[in-house]
Amino acid sequence: MPNDEPLTPKTGLVVPQAPALSAAQQAVLAELYLPLMGPLAYSLYAALRSLQSSENELSNRRSHAELLGILNVDLPTVLAARRKLEATGLLRSYYQQDELGAMYIYQLQAPLLALQFFADDLLSVLLLDTVGELRYQQLAGDFAAQPIDLTAAKDVTANILDVFHVDSQKVTTPPLSVQKVRAQLAANEPAEDHSPVLSDEDFDWQLLGQILKQNYVDLKQVASSRQLIITESRVYGISEIEMAKLISEVASLTTGQFDENQLKLLIARRYERPAVSSQQVATEATVATTTTKDNKASAQLSTAEQQLVTYAKQTAPYDFLSALKQEKHGFVTSGENRLVHDLIGRGVLPNAVINMVIYYLLQNRELAALNRNLLETVANDWQQHGITTPEAALMYLKQRKQPKSTPTRRKNNRPTRKEIMPKWAQQQQQTESGKQPAQTGKQITAAQRKQLADRLAKLETNSEKED
Repeated sequence: MPNDEPLTPKTGLVVPQAPALSAAQQAVLAELYLPLMGPLAYSLYAALRSLQSSENELSNRRSHAELLGILNVDLPTVLAARRKLEATGLLRSYYQQDELGAMYIYQLQAPLLALQFFADDLLSVLLLDTVGELRYQQLAGDFAAQPIDLTAAKDVTANILDVFHVDSQKVTTPPLSVQKVRAQLAANEPAEDHSPVLSDEDFDWQLLGQILKQNYVDLKQVASSRQLIITESRVYGISEIEMAKLISEVASLTTGQFDENQLKLLIARRYERPAVSSQQVATEATVATTTTKDNKASAQLSTAEQQLVTYAKQTAPYDFLSALKQEKHGFVTSGENRLVHDLIGRGVLPNAVINMVIYYLLQNRELAALNRNLLETVANDWQQHGITTPEAALMYLKQRKQPKSTPTRRKNNRPTRKEIMPKWAQQQQQTESGKQPAQTGKQITAAQRKQLADRLAKLETNSEKED
């Protein structure tokens, strides 16, 4: 869940001690993670390491103001960088209130090994979209192990018992101090992988399996690649039948197995396609309108808004973005594609709501291209307000447009007193507006004429005094 807890420069922070990174981990952090999270998040990771507390006591806390001073940026910028660290699995954030005030506990996580990184569906796909196919292949080659042929060599490695003399009784029954240390280290083991997991409730795995079985594809490998398949399906709106065709294209005819990297590259090439025409968008939206549910939210929307809602529900975010850019006589940039891919990969908003975020920024805000900060800000705001459908998104935008009622004020900032209109004046106003016929029988009395004359005389006297 996105952060919704209060955060100010005075809010405390504690960074528990984390193991130092090895040279291999530092290389993975700089080569593989840096392109995804950017230089500011990379600097934040280093800054948090410098603020680690060896005592691990919550009372020994620092403030976020110190962190802001190290990075020389404002609080929203640090928060955006922190979210990238969290999204890539490099940071776990916890919020706590105690007698000393509000506090965040930042637990630094070690980066994955290169092999684990490339095996992770979300991270590897994001890296491919960020750096491109050529650089992706270069990075994979740089981190690929180069094994040495040992078939002609003889293993002469010494055994531990050949070098050291250990009491066999202590090996079978470890001393109490050893057992305590084991238990303590086991309790401090780093958390399991918390990479985002996308829901696959709308994906028909049974249909996919039936098609692939007919094409003699290894279904066990398909099950192990489940997260990759659902990620690519959501990003590009790939149906089960289309996904089966793609997997069959890269699968081996002899073993039935397929290379996940080849599948990623094939999908990236196949679906980096030009936008659909505006006429096609209008046709699909008109047909889809007939299937729109007549619920409470839809009833409050105009016909055009209902068409937009239906199209947002039936279109993949990449195609939706392409159609909007086509309408604006523009094109989808590689950066915009990465932003949409990253937002979908987080799994916090449905595709239809992501489409509405895109529509809001490009149409309502009239942006020429998607901006990362605005995209994340709007998505974070909608997530916090529980926006899960495009209808709810439109109603939310309408509510925010409504002006707040404020009392009318004069130039001296004092509220204007509301005058109560006399009955005779109300009658005259109704007569003039045609709401009530003129009643000639009821005319102004002599007393009322005298009262008006007195008021006019006072006004003239006051005016002469001011002059």
